Amino acid sequence: MFTLSAKTWLTTYFINFYFIWGIFLPFWGIWLTGQGVTTEQVGLLFSIGLVLRFVSNLTILPQVSSGSATLRLIRILACITLLCFATLFYLNDYFWLALFTILVNFTMAPLMPLGDIVGSRLVQQIGLDYGRVRLWGSLSFIAGSTIVGWLIVDYGLQAILILITLICAVLWVLALAQLNPSLEDKSDSNITPKTSLLSILKQPEVIIFLLIVGSIQGSHGAYYAFSTIYWDSLGISGSAIAWLWAISVFAEVIILRFNTKIFARWTIKQMLLLGVCGGIIRWWVLSATDNVYLLGLVQTLHALTFAVTHLAAMRYISQQDASKLVAYQSLYSGVALGLLMALFTYIAGLSYDSLQGDLFLLSALLLTPVFILIKMWKVNS
Repeated sequence: MFTLSAKTWLTTYFINFYFIWGIFLPFWGIWLTGQGVTTEQVGLLFSIGLVLRFVSNLTILPQVSSGSATLRLIRILACITLLCFATLFYLNDYFWLALFTILVNFTMAPLMPLGDIVGSRLVQQIGLDYGRVRLWGSLSFIAGSTIVGWLIVDYGLQAILILITLICAVLWVLALAQLNPSLEDKSDSNITPKTSLLSILKQPEVIIFLLIVGSIQGSHGAYYAFSTIYWDSLGISGSAIAWLWAISVFAEVIILRFNTKIFARWTIKQMLLLGVCGGIIRWWVLSATDNVYLLGLVQTLHALTFAVTHLAAMRYISQQDASKLVAYQSLYSGVALGLLMALFTYIAGLSYDSLQGDLFLLSALLLTPVFILIKMWKVNS
């Protein structure tokens, strides 16, 4: 093994993971269709994968209580993810495509919050500026989606699998490194995870919170699974599609960088209301136009639909007792970003063949009940 400074390791980890995510999230669906998988099957696989993200987040994360266990789990999951993608060079029947797509969702889902857990520990140990380190992840997402878009134009869809496998190999090698300083082996929480999750879910305001943020984030399901496929069917080039994804994440980066100045006086409900309104406008325009420039403009609303909604959720979670933070984060990652996202994606998969671009209009319509939920929600903002 080799040694890296803790800050360098975490920065490089975020760069590699989100580069992979920037390829997988926008382009895995179109790679599957290139292997003969139907759009309905893509929607089903994405939905099952999201359910498994829910399962892995709620079962794996609460059990990680030490720094050494966190790094060991990252190594194991990175290795399994690499093996899954590498195997697809040799086994590409539908059974194997489905199996490894589902398994990759299970193994990759915890890698995102595990990086955040390492970051939280380093904030305490060395005073790490987490926000500035995490920013490199979002920029790397842009780089991943942009570069693979260029490569598709010249080398075809197989460039997706080749590039994602190479970066997975780099991530696994990085995971083998020793950190300096090493992570302290301290328990994150003294509560029993299962008891905590069940007791929290008995609170009506928590259920409403999960429904609100889960609906807004879940409305991205059709976008994540089918926007690339739909834009490709309209004749939009792979490089242009990559830029459309890059624009959305760049807008997200801007909001994350300046959120304290912009939203210091906003309440949680006001931020969520902004996210809902941004979602309805965004999905309506996506359904109504094939103009690349207009699509690029409306893609900046990702700053509202994803980033502002996420920031509002984080603000709400941060208001809870310290002993409940891990449980709230697990529920947010598992239910809102996993289970409800899976439901919306499954609906999208069933509807895409018949609706095509109107699928995004359906996403907008599914957001309308959120106005009522926000009105009902009792929260200390």
